[in-house]
Amino acid sequence: MPSRTLLSVALALFFGAVACDSFIGNKQQGCKAGETCKCDGVGNCQQTCEGEGCDFACSGMGNCMVGCEDGKCTVTSDATGNVVVDCKGGGCKVTSSGTGTTTVNCEGGDCTLECSGASACIINECKEGCKAECTGAGSCTCATGCEG
Repeated sequence: MPSRTLLSVALALFFGAVACDSFIGNKQQGCKAGETCKCDGVGNCQQTCEGEGCDFACSGMGNCMVGCEDGKCTVTSDATGNVVVDCKGGGCKVTSSGTGTTTVNCEGGDCTLECSGASACIINECKEGCKAECTGAGSCTCATGCEG
């Protein structure tokens, strides 16, 4: 009986923590400038910026997929899952200290990717003016349009 009680307490703590601004499964929502939209859970989290200049925070064990059609978004990640940022409008800044692969598709150019974790960090589809910098154990790759 004591082991069943311990298991019940552990499950209650786990689901209580997940219920506080976290999720299990898939999550999809819009984000507005001036808000910090969070992806903190287990599963896939897809968020889209409504307008220009949204702030996103990715953490937890899930994949974080951010859409920034009008550009100038900020994404901060310490997630263990993968992070994909589609910055069609350009001017996005992505900071990653997590362990999953971080990919920035920057069609609009002028994106910055700073990685200090153990992940692979990649900039794709950049027209010009992009920067990728790794200071951790991970690697940085910039396919096109990056400055030295």
